[in-house]
Amino acid sequence: MNQKIIEKAKERIEKRKISAENAALQNKIKAFEDPSFKVIYQKYVDQMIENARSGKTEDLSFLKSQIEKKLKNLGIGSIEPQYYCSKCGDNGIVDGKYCSCFTEVVNELLKDESGFGKLEDFASSRFDIFDDPETIKKIYSKMKEWCSSPFNKTLIFVSGDTGTGKTHLVKCMANELIAHHHLVNLTTAFAMNQDFMKSYSSKDLEKKQDILSKYLDSEILVIDDLGTEIRNPYVTNNFLYQVLNERKNKHLPTIITSNLDLKDLQDYYDERVSSRIIDKATSICLQIKGADLRLKK
Repeated sequence: MNQKIIEKAKERIEKRKISAENAALQNKIKAFEDPSFKVIYQKYVDQMIENARSGKTEDLSFLKSQIEKKLKNLGIGSIEPQYYCSKCGDNGIVDGKYCSCFTEVVNELLKDESGFGKLEDFASSRFDIFDDPETIKKIYSKMKEWCSSPFNKTLIFVSGDTGTGKTHLVKCMANELIAHHHLVNLTTAFAMNQDFMKSYSSKDLEKKQDILSKYLDSEILVIDDLGTEIRNPYVTNNFLYQVLNERKNKHLPTIITSNLDLKDLQDYYDERVSSRIIDKATSICLQIKGADLRLKK
């Protein structure tokens, strides 16, 4: 995962935490201006200290309810931080692993960076505009099912002519995967190839690796419109093979859409690239047929 994205996500989570704690502190300062609140709160603190010293488990619920009642009467919010995420307390980490809230923030940043804009939803997909709605329904159903367990077959290749709904399908898939708390990196073949060229021309080894890391290490990578990039046969083929091969070896899922069918792949790229895509053991290859939906609309 791109380290810059990780750092941005950490900053956003930290801001949430600081905001929640500052709001609680301001409420507490305001509440302590009322003498009767100070008395109730001191009783609560004294009882907690006594419980800790004696090992007792004296019930604090009555004092807590008194505090809450007093705050309500004063028109003051909670004096305890109201964290965005109750699981991690806006630390972004649970049991030594990134919390699902951290994953959500990373996905938001990745979506912003991808330029894909708003994602789509399986539930709102229309099938009546397709030439063969029943077949498309089966494809969508199969892909939604795959999203719940994306590590069995780790490469999805969706081919079809322009305007047949390939991008809509992968946007639905990305949305579904994010709902299952996966990290999804969306890109276009054009943008990815631009990065390949930057990495190839850079003399800075660290920069080279940083450019490629978002393609090599992303938990799930979505590449839209493969075959539409301005291709340099040497650079594009070699770097694309590297990405597909590394991800295959690491068992990291990759979703690809393309106007190219399976027969065209080998001619357009080379056998190494096509063999990584057309592998029945690890891939699901789908073709969406029909007229341009945008013209129908």
